[in-house]
Formats: sequence, structure tokens, C-alpha cells
Amino acid sequence: MADSEEEDDPEIPERFTEIVIDGVPDFSEAEEMWLREDREDYEWITETDRDILLVLMRSNLTLTPAVIADNIDRSRAGVSRRLNALNAGGLVEKESRGKYKISKLGAGYILQGLPP
Repeated sequence: MADSEEEDDPEIPERFTEIVIDGVPDFSEAEEMWLREDREDYEWITETDRDILLVLMRSNLTLTPAVIADNIDRSRAGVSRRLNALNAGGLVEKESRGKYKISKLGAGYILQGLPP
């Protein structure tokens, strides 16, 4: 994957610039509460999940599991399973059959660097 410097400072895709004010995402009260919950609430999010979110955020595209898998060197089936979990958690949105994009909440998760 990319070097750690890039992972520490992800580029903000154009479609998220309106939700970022002075480098801080602008979220609803419910979204803010979700992002500030106890760290134990993030235990279900895996390293693969973070890699998936980074690919979706950096590309600013709607991608298939196969394309994402190619970019993070994982299996398509494994990425597909994790996308389903991320979709259920509100971190990605399913655009159409088999195509996903990062959600506002997913972008906030990455931008706030949670968990460390």
C-alpha cells in the first residue's frame, strides 16, 4: 500500500471539501457523536477496512470490489465481505449493484484518524 506519510495525511476529495472547515469535517450532531464514541466501538473496523476507505477516498470514484482488491492486494471476495460490513456501518454507500463509494461518515473516520 502507500507509505505511512500519505496515510497520516489523506488528501480530501473535492466532493468532501464542503464538509471540511479549516481541516475539520463539518458533521451533524449524530455523526459527531458516532465519531467520538469509545474506541471499543471501532473494534469491528479492520486494517483491510481502513485500506478500503483510503482507496475510495483518494480515488474519489465509485469502485467495484475487484478494483479495490487490486489496489490493496487483497482478494475480491474478502473485499466484498468487508464492503458489506462497511455499508452496514454507514462508512460506505452502495451506488448500484456491486459499486461502492465512501460516505461522509467514512471520510470523517479517515480524516479524524480513528482509531490511532
